[in-house]
Amino acid sequence: TGDMMTLGCIATGFTPASLTFKWNDGVPLTDFVQYPVVKTGDEYMGVSQLRIKRADWDASKTFKCAVEHSTGSKEVILRPVEYQQFPSLYVMTPSKEEMAENKTASFACFASDFSPRTHEIKWIRMEKGTGKEVVSDFKSSCESEKKSKKTLYSTTSYLRVNESEWKSEEVTFTCVFKSKAGNVTRTVVIKITPPSLEDMLMNKKAELVCDVTERVIGLLSVKWENDNGNTLTSRKGDTDNTAILDITYEDWSNGTVFYCAVDHLDNLGSSEKKAYRRETGKANYPKRPSVFLLAPAEQTSSDTVTLTCYVKDFYPKDVLVAWLVDDEPVERTSSSAMYQFNTTSQIQSGRTYSVYSQLTFSNDLWKNKEVVYSCVVYHESMIKSTKLLMRTIDRTSNQPNLVNLSLNVPQSCKAQ
Repeated sequence: TGDMMTLGCIATGFTPASLTFKWNDGVPLTDFVQYPVVKTGDEYMGVSQLRIKRADWDASKTFKCAVEHSTGSKEVILRPVEYQQFPSLYVMTPSKEEMAENKTASFACFASDFSPRTHEIKWIRMEKGTGKEVVSDFKSSCESEKKSKKTLYSTTSYLRVNESEWKSEEVTFTCVFKSKAGNVTRTVVIKITPPSLEDMLMNKKAELVCDVTERVIGLLSVKWENDNGNTLTSRKGDTDNTAILDITYEDWSNGTVFYCAVDHLDNLGSSEKKAYRRETGKANYPKRPSVFLLAPAEQTSSDTVTLTCYVKDFYPKDVLVAWLVDDEPVERTSSSAMYQFNTTSQIQSGRTYSVYSQLTFSNDLWKNKEVVYSCVVYHESMIKSTKLLMRTIDRTSNQPNLVNLSLNVPQSCKAQ
């Protein structure tokens, strides 16, 4: 565990007792100890130990132990038995903020948990099929960590280029890690953006987006496939790294599996796939929600009022809650907006779900009794019938509507 190590050399089965040890690593070494020989039966055994720097051992330096005896000489070579392990290799891509402010694009290539320590990291710039090595801006020191009695290492290499090079569709960059264990290049990262719930429940169709978040050397294509491996008709996004697939409500509702397939070149030439499938649950039928719209509590000193829409006992869990003011939709905007609303995550109770959505606005707006406030709920249980459920607040009196919520209210939502 320290900076020094001890090597041992044992000679056995010799007679007479006189024996001399010698050590060298290319030149004779003197920092060793030779212990007195020990007799075992009719023969003798001798031991010698050599102190060396751990750095020399880690650098795979070779050491030779030799013995001289009246019957002849012998020697043995001592060298490290290296444990070899490929690294996990990750590439961090430039941020939008850096490119906007500095007009540069910085990459980081992080190699973790590899062995042996000796390695090389290269960056390759690829333009129109021609690869050219580029010099990294900075390489961090190699750090070691003991894991399961094995010493593994980690390091990071950084590269900065002009923003225009990164945005060019003809230029790509890749990180290549080389060691005795072999070569590793950056693996393609596939990001799938699920369909918009608004589009799916309101328009009955939506986009499924597959994006290769890093431009990788040798990238051939990004495409969508079905469960049988057949290529589906899709379109490109802003770059060749994105494939957009239009899916129907029926596919989404039934939990149809789609695969984003990325073909790229590495040492073997391979294809990576990532699956998308909407979680439909175990129930084999949808359950229609019950919707309650609650007026604000009795007048308080607060400058704002809050309407609450309670949507309960629905299945499956995907639900969309929207708000209307005089039949105009309330947009999800910044905190300075006139109307603000938020909806909780789904709360499970048995085999059904519930959510709360709240609309907050000023007391002055609430005092205008000509304005109509409505809560609108979209759920797949209503697609074949009413499409949506709407509840409008009763403004005929200044008293709030009272709704008994004691039935099947999740325990976690009861007032404490």
